[in-house]
Amino acid sequence: MSLLFGKKENEVLDLFFKHLLKVKETIDTTYTLFGASEEEVNNIAEKVRKLETEADSIRRNAETMMYAGAFLAQSRGDMLGLIESIDKISNKAEFISDLIYLQNLRIPEELIEDYKKEFKMSVQTYEALQKACESLFEDIERTKELVLEVEKFENQGDHLERALIKKIFGMDIDLALKMQLRELAFQVGDIADRSEDASDRIEIILLKTSA
Repeated sequence: MSLLFGKKENEVLDLFFKHLLKVKETIDTTYTLFGASEEEVNNIAEKVRKLETEADSIRRNAETMMYAGAFLAQSRGDMLGLIESIDKISNKAEFISDLIYLQNLRIPEELIEDYKKEFKMSVQTYEALQKACESLFEDIERTKELVLEVEKFENQGDHLERALIKKIFGMDIDLALKMQLRELAFQVGDIADRSEDASDRIEIILLKTSA
């Protein structure tokens, strides 16, 4: 399959792939917050904000080119929806960073590895989405397989999220902290959820292409 039509489309796709990489960098940087010292948290949170802003800028440039006429009208809406849904993932990473930084949230030591495990699963979910996006323009069957991987990893992340929340509420800590920690677990899981939302858009593109 190919959605390429000319120079403008190739330029948009270059931006699209750069955006995927920038979103991944934002997620990976957010991950380093878990177990970081207070001083490190400040620096990491600032870097996450910078990366999310850069991702936004790349998205806007790609969208401007599409509104200017790149891609046929029937493909343009699908591509706009896809890049916007991917951008929501970097927004979520920034939200998690702010949740930890602005609330001065100190995660109990015995939960750090649990959060890292859940976050890594969210990263795997995004990585499957990223590969699906990259193969979308070349290999339909491979893209379909990767979309299924996104769903598989998202489901595994759900199990880790529930286990973490159960562990949190079994601990002898203040209820207010339990609520904060539960919210953090929800937000980490939401990276995988948003990745699955984006993969749903890829499925729609595939269906339209094969119709």
